[in-house]
Amino acid sequence: MSRDGRCGCAPCTGARSTAVCPCGVDTGCPWPIRNPAGLGVLSYRLGDFSSFRRAMLRPGTGEQELTAWRPGAANDLALQVVDWWAYVAEVLDFYSELIANGCYLRTAPLPEQVNRLVAVLGYRPRPAIGATGVLAALAGRPAPVALPAGFAVQSKGVPGVEPQTFEIGTPVTFEEPTSVASSGDAVEGGPPAGVPPGTAVPSARAELLVRGGVLVRGKPSAVAVGDRLMLLPRTWQPGKAPAAAVVKVTALVPERDPHRRVNTRVLLSGTSGVAADAKAADYRLLRHTTAHHPATVPAASTVIAADTIVLDGTARALKTGDPLLLETPGKGPHVVRLDGYEELVWYANANSADPLTPPAANPIPLVVARLSLDTGGKKLDTEFGPYNPALTVRAGWTEAGALLDTPLLRLAALPARVTLAARPAAVAPGLSRLALLEDTRGAGTAVKATARHDSGEVTLDGPADTTLTPPLRLLWDLFPVSRGATVPAELLGLGDATLPGQDFTLAGKPVTYLAGGSRSGEGYSSTVELTVDGIRWQEVPMFHGRGPAERVFVTREDEAGFTHVLTGDGVCGARPHTGAVITATYRVGAGAAVPPAGTLTQILTPVDNLSAVRNPVPPGGGADADPADRVRTEAPGSVLTFGRAVSGDDYQVVAARAPGVSRATAAWSWDPAQQRAMVRVFVGDDDAAVASARAALRAACDPNLPLTVLPAVRRPVSLRLGLRLDPDRVAEQVVARVREALLAAPGGLFAPNVLGLGEAVYRSRVEACCLLPGVLAVHGLRLEGHGPAAAIDGGPGGPRFAPGEGAWFDLAPSQLFINGKAGE
Repeated sequence: MSRDGRCGCAPCTGARSTAVCPCGVDTGCPWPIRNPAGLGVLSYRLGDFSSFRRAMLRPGTGEQELTAWRPGAANDLALQVVDWWAYVAEVLDFYSELIANGCYLRTAPLPEQVNRLVAVLGYRPRPAIGATGVLAALAGRPAPVALPAGFAVQSKGVPGVEPQTFEIGTPVTFEEPTSVASSGDAVEGGPPAGVPPGTAVPSARAELLVRGGVLVRGKPSAVAVGDRLMLLPRTWQPGKAPAAAVVKVTALVPERDPHRRVNTRVLLSGTSGVAADAKAADYRLLRHTTAHHPATVPAASTVIAADTIVLDGTARALKTGDPLLLETPGKGPHVVRLDGYEELVWYANANSADPLTPPAANPIPLVVARLSLDTGGKKLDTEFGPYNPALTVRAGWTEAGALLDTPLLRLAALPARVTLAARPAAVAPGLSRLALLEDTRGAGTAVKATARHDSGEVTLDGPADTTLTPPLRLLWDLFPVSRGATVPAELLGLGDATLPGQDFTLAGKPVTYLAGGSRSGEGYSSTVELTVDGIRWQEVPMFHGRGPAERVFVTREDEAGFTHVLTGDGVCGARPHTGAVITATYRVGAGAAVPPAGTLTQILTPVDNLSAVRNPVPPGGGADADPADRVRTEAPGSVLTFGRAVSGDDYQVVAARAPGVSRATAAWSWDPAQQRAMVRVFVGDDDAAVASARAALRAACDPNLPLTVLPAVRRPVSLRLGLRLDPDRVAEQVVARVREALLAAPGGLFAPNVLGLGEAVYRSRVEACCLLPGVLAVHGLRLEGHGPAAAIDGGPGGPRFAPGEGAWFDLAPSQLFINGKAGE
C-alpha cells in the first residue's frame, strides 16, 4: 500500500476501501512512486516489511510448487526465511530512498552530501568568517604606545557568548597618546576638573524651566522655600518681551549631573509668563536685599507721579538700570527700571501741595530720594494713586545662583557637538578624524570628529539613531583588530616530492577566515601562512592556471570542520621537495557571535605604557559557515553569475555571498535621490555587512551601471491575536508554546534572519504557527507598524502584510500580545 492508502496498481481507483480495489488490500503490489516538482523529500520506496512479506507469501503467476503450502505460526522455518528476506528487502529499500535523496541538491538531507554535490559546480561553501572591529588604546603616561603585530585582546565571557580573542595584523604606534591628562582648569560648558582625558559634555537641554523649576549651580545658601525671587531676562526692557517674572520658591530639590556634581532644582510658582523656549543663558535669578517705602509726610502729599516715586529716605545703594519691584497688597507686582536718582529736602510739616517749601515756623527737614523710572508706558499714579503708604519698593536685586541648562541624563540621538576640557595636541583642528564615542555603560558609536582650534568644542558626525548615557568619552587612539587566536608554527609534516598534491590537516578549528583579499574564495581569505623550509608559500583560490614552479597552496574544509592545506601536483602548483619541513601559522576562531560592547578589554599581550583598551562599538562582519539550506540556493546562483553581476538576481547573489552578509535582496527601482531607475541592493543586518556587500558588488558589477547599496530597513511592529484554547489544557503553557513558535530562534516566524528582506507575511502563515496542540482557533489577528512609516501594505487586519522594499518585520517580545481563552 502507498503512504496515502492506495495500492498503486493499474486498475486501482484510489479509494481507501478494498471493495472498489480489484487487487484487494493483501495483494502486496508495489507502492507507487510519484515525485512532482518542488518536493523537499523524494519518495523512492517500493514497500515495507509487511508488503514485501505478503508479496513473497503469495504465489507468482504460474507458480505451482507451493500451492499446497499453508504457513503456520509455530515451528515453520520456511516462514522464518520469508521474514528474514522481508527484513532485508525493507532495509535495502529504506537505504535506497536515502541514497536517492542524497543525489539531488534540493533533497540531500546531510550537509556533507550538499557540499559534495555543489563541488561539481566548482562552488566552495563559505567557511565561518571572523569578525573585525576597532578598539581604543589608553596610555598610562605621556609617552609613545607601540602595539606589535599579534597584539591580542580577549573578551569577557557573557551569557551566550564564550570569551573570544582578537588580534591586530600590523604594528600600530601612537607617538602622542590623546588619552593622557593635560593640565588646565575646567572650562565653561565642559567637563569638571579631574575627569578622565577625553571626557566630553554634550549640549544640555536648552530650556529654562524643566520639571517645574530652574536649575541652579551647587547649593544656593541664600534661597529658601517661600522666598520671592525674580527671573530677569538679560535683555530686559520695561514694557517689552521678554518680561521679568516674579516667582515664589515652593521647594528645593538636589539633582546630580552625569559627573556626580550636585546642583539644585528650585521649584517655582508664578512662571506662567515665562516663554516655553526660554533658555537659562538668557535669564538671571535674583533676590532682593532691601525694601523701601514712599514718603508719608506731609500727609496726602503727591509722592507718586506717572514715572517717579519719592521715598521716605535715601537709597544711595541704587544704581541706574537696576530693576525695582513695586507692589501693594491686593495688586500684582510691577517691575520697573531705575533711570535716575536724586535727593531732595522735604519738610515734614510743610504744606502737602508743596513739601519742598519750609513752613514759617519750626520747619522739620527730611532728606528724601526721588526715583525716575522707566515704567514701560504705564502711569504709576493711575495704578497706585498719588499717595499710597502701603506701597513697597523692593530693590538691591542680586544673583541668587547661577542658572544652568538641564544636563541630559540620556541621549536619544547623537549630539551634534561636545565640549572637551581641551583639544588634544595630537588632534589637528579642522580635520575630520575617526573616533569612538563611549558612554558610561561602555557602549557607544563610531563618529567622525572635527576639533576646533580655539576651544575644546568638537563637532560629531555619525549614526543619528544612537542612544547614549552620559558622561561621554571621546576616544581618538584607535587600532583595528580581527577575530582569532594565533597558533604559531604548527608542524604539519615533511615534504614528499613523490606525492602529487600533499594534504595536511590543521589541528585547530575553526580556522579564521577574514573578509577581503579573495585568496581563499570570493571575498574572503584565510589566516593560514604556510612555510616550506622557511620559505613562505602563497595561498590561491584554486590550482587551475598555476605553473609547476609556483609555490602556492589551497585550503578546504572537511565534513568535521577541520581545515586542510593542499599543495600542488607538480603540474598546477609546485610540489614540496622531499624532507622539507612544512609548518603553518594561523588563527583559530570565527563565527557570527561577537562580544557585546564594553567586554573586549582584557589585554593578553603586555605593552609598555598601555593601561587599558576600550571597545564601545562591538565587532561586526562575522558569519557562521554556510548552512546546507543556503548552499542549496546560492550554489546554482553562482553558476548563473559567472563572477559578473548583470541582472537584479545577479546583484542579489553576489551581495548575499559577501562575507558577513546574512540576507540581501536586489531590485530595479526608482531612486528618488538620483531621480532615475537603478539597482538598489538592501543588505542586513549591520554596517559591516553593508560595507562587505558594497565591496563585493564593486568588483563584480559594471562600473557604468548605477548601483546603490543600502542597509535593510527595520520595520518595528506589534502583533495582537486571540486564541481559543482547549479547556483541558493549561492555558499558560499553550500560550508560551505559541510565543516560542513565533519568536524563538532559530525557527520562529519572527526570529532573527528568518523572514527575508521584503518578504510578505500571510495571515494564514501566522495562524499556522499558532495552531499547536491546545489551540482550537485563532481570531482577531492584527499586525500594526510603529515609527515614522507605520502603515503596512495590506492593513493591520488584512490577509497579507508586506514590509516594503528592502524591509523586514521586527517583532520584539514586548510587542507580542496574546489573549488566550478557553473554548467549548
